[in-house]
Amino acid sequence: MKKQNQAGKRKMNNFTYKEKLRIHLSNSFGKTLRRKIVVIESDDWGSIRTASRAAYEAMSRFGLKVQANHYGFDGLESDEDLEILLNVLSEFKDSTGRAPVFTPFCNMANPDFEAIENANFSAYAFESIDKTLRKYPNHTKLLHYWQQGERQRLFSPQLHGREHIHVGRWWKLLVEDNDAGMREAFKWRSVGASQWHAKIYPNYLGALHPTKKDEIPELHKILEDAGDLYKHYLGHAPECFVAPNAAEPAELEATLKKIGVNTITRAKRRVYPLGDGQFKKEWNWPGKINAHGQVILVRNAFFEPVCFGEPDKAHITDWVDRCLKQISIAFLWNKPAVISSHRVNYIGFIEPKNREKGIRELRRLLKAILTKWPEVEFMTTRELGELMMNKA
Repeated sequence: MKKQNQAGKRKMNNFTYKEKLRIHLSNSFGKTLRRKIVVIESDDWGSIRTASRAAYEAMSRFGLKVQANHYGFDGLESDEDLEILLNVLSEFKDSTGRAPVFTPFCNMANPDFEAIENANFSAYAFESIDKTLRKYPNHTKLLHYWQQGERQRLFSPQLHGREHIHVGRWWKLLVEDNDAGMREAFKWRSVGASQWHAKIYPNYLGALHPTKKDEIPELHKILEDAGDLYKHYLGHAPECFVAPNAAEPAELEATLKKIGVNTITRAKRRVYPLGDGQFKKEWNWPGKINAHGQVILVRNAFFEPVCFGEPDKAHITDWVDRCLKQISIAFLWNKPAVISSHRVNYIGFIEPKNREKGIRELRRLLKAILTKWPEVEFMTTRELGELMMNKA
């Protein structure tokens, strides 16, 4: 019986013929590098989500679907979360003698709940990351660890945006609609719930994804703010960017270039908004150069070991095995493996067992990569972008 169960698990982790064909085709395009390079990109760092265990439980009782998937356990990374992650990365060395390195894409601000409340919900306000930290216990060293991780080349922060919410859509739900579920989340200084009882919310986490063309000028300003804050806290301009949650309009490429971004990570098949209900489709590949001279990277491997509650991922029982298969296909086509692995996998501030699982599986993955491909090189997104640019 045990052997049958193990065989069943292996089968569930295998790709179907169509999936495998699609993965091979998507890796066949773009610039080739005859080196086995692995980049680990991780979104959402610096952004709030669920504020605490008490917030999680209270929102769940109120009918907000925070327990419906793993993102309910996501929250601002604590000192302990960062210390554990950096220590694990430092345990390993690649063929060049360098440790594995994360490229965390960071949000530099969050909603200022107190300022909004004190103004009687008359105007939106945001606060920079250092102000957010002062409101959280056990988070005083976050910026220290970001900076230390960068110096040690274990954790190389890049830009995800200002807040991880679309200000207009969040504000409409919170103030104009006076939605009870959104007000409850606000009371607990939290965001992110996609549903309250049977009511499904529009995507308000896609911070730079406009519904109307007249929203786009404000998005330029938001990106400029993000670039200024990043430079203030990290000491240099951001070099890399990935949009939070949903695609940004093409017009923002010019502002990204203005604030220093030369490398953009995008979906292979990107459907981006023009505003007013119109969209445009584009195809991306590693090493593509856009009109502003920025190099495009694409993610071709995925590692979300704490994932639950998402129907399209429910069949995945071993994320290490599946990620290794995706890396193998990338290497077969002489492409770098760019792994997507969200912050939630390494967060234990709300639920320690969540972090324990993510860290345990990360160790398994890193050990397996180094065993299978001893010649592997771990790179940051910036380093890979520069390498791709030099091949242009």
